[in-house]
Amino acid sequence: MVTRRKYGVAVLAAMLLAVMSAQATSHVRIVRLSYEDGSVQMSRGPGQDLERAILNSPVVEGSSVVTGSDGLAEVEFEDNSAVRLGGATDVNFRQLLMNDAGDKVNEVELVRGTMYFDTRSGKANVYRVIASDRTFLVQRNTQVRFTMNGDQVEVSVTNGEAQLQNSAELVKIKKDATLTVDAAIPAGFTVAKGVDSLPLDRWNSERAAYQSEYSYNNTGYGSSSMAGSGYQDLAYYGGFMNVPGYGMAWQPYGAASWIGWNPYIAGAWAFTPGFGYAWASAYPWGWMPYHYGTWAFSSGTGWFWVPGNTLRNGGVVTNWQATAPVVNGPAGFVSPVPPATPVSGYRPSVLVGRISREPAYIPGGPMPPNFASVIDHSSIVGMTAPASAAAGGSSTVARNSRAVTPTGSTFAAPGTGSTGASSMHANSGMGANRSGHVFVAPSAPTRMSPGYAAPWTPEIGSSGASEHGFGSPMQGSGSAGHAAGTGHSAHSTAGTHPK
Repeated sequence: MVTRRKYGVAVLAAMLLAVMSAQATSHVRIVRLSYEDGSVQMSRGPGQDLERAILNSPVVEGSSVVTGSDGLAEVEFEDNSAVRLGGATDVNFRQLLMNDAGDKVNEVELVRGTMYFDTRSGKANVYRVIASDRTFLVQRNTQVRFTMNGDQVEVSVTNGEAQLQNSAELVKIKKDATLTVDAAIPAGFTVAKGVDSLPLDRWNSERAAYQSEYSYNNTGYGSSSMAGSGYQDLAYYGGFMNVPGYGMAWQPYGAASWIGWNPYIAGAWAFTPGFGYAWASAYPWGWMPYHYGTWAFSSGTGWFWVPGNTLRNGGVVTNWQATAPVVNGPAGFVSPVPPATPVSGYRPSVLVGRISREPAYIPGGPMPPNFASVIDHSSIVGMTAPASAAAGGSSTVARNSRAVTPTGSTFAAPGTGSTGASSMHANSGMGANRSGHVFVAPSAPTRMSPGYAAPWTPEIGSSGASEHGFGSPMQGSGSAGHAAGTGHSAHSTAGTHPK
């Protein structure tokens, strides 16, 4: 099992290197909407109107993300850096550039509201924030919160360092310090020790902790050198296995036993400048498996994703693609076809399946954690007001020991890696999560597995995989349709434009 994990990491590492190389040549960068909750809208590029944001939508230079008063959103970059938006916040991605050396320039404009910038150690990458006509440079490995009230901007650094650049002097904001920019202040700004607590801080910290646990600290599945966009979701929601004829493959927990499931049963066709319509999956893990590698199906195993050039006889694309192809699909499956792109004008997203405001999940797999539940709404006086207090072959499938039977709880099932204990808590919907988070921490190290890893074991002789791969609705968000089309419109039972 340890060998499989190491091989899976090696395959994905090679794939990410190929991705970065390809993008360095084209200077095209695409990042993702990695989280959305409540009222969230998105403009997909210059000249495009705001519309409902779809989870895993590609974000390109010129895109905007806007949250309502109850909205939360996160945009994740290639190196796991992330921008997180609180309620009533408007953010524009002004620059997403890459030079020939592979260094990335990320320039984000905060138009209004509250925004967190969590940067990682990405070589010589540049992270800039524009707020109220002021330019701030955020250093690598920094966690900083920007809050705008009218023309006043507060920059609070909880780790690392940020700088105010377009001033008469270079102003550094160190850890546990807050800079306030206000035209009413004679000097134009003040720097004070300390950082006021906001109710939103706990949500931001919980998202950051989830990312760290499953992408950085999880040595069985990831490391700081392996952490790529969406990798933490692969580790949380699925497992790697060796499939003869394909090599190392990944499968979402529960997929092998859900009759009728196929990877394109729920999501949306989202217009992406330069690429036309791209697939946006409704699943939290639906980024890498839909834009790299390929999907395949085999009897007894069900659907699985091959991440890199391990597919026999070729056919795998290792750079970003609008939609991952399907090879060797089950009998009767029709491969997805995107809608035709209008020559000009508005290009709305096209929904496929019953897409609710909640992320989709597969019964038998983990329910998406309710990250927003950590916010103490009783202390909120407007979202930006400080809180009063710190708040093996054809018979092999991926099996999840965190599997849940829907009970109405949106929390992931608690556990410490013990299949029996985790399953018992999951089915009852009771018990305190001993990880201290709304998500389950990776399994503890064992003699067989010295590094932390998402708990899964091979399941032998699964009989639940369907030969047809379509026809049954997905729990909470699926339908009988899939993302096949005629080239002019997406074919599904709910091929509608988002409201």
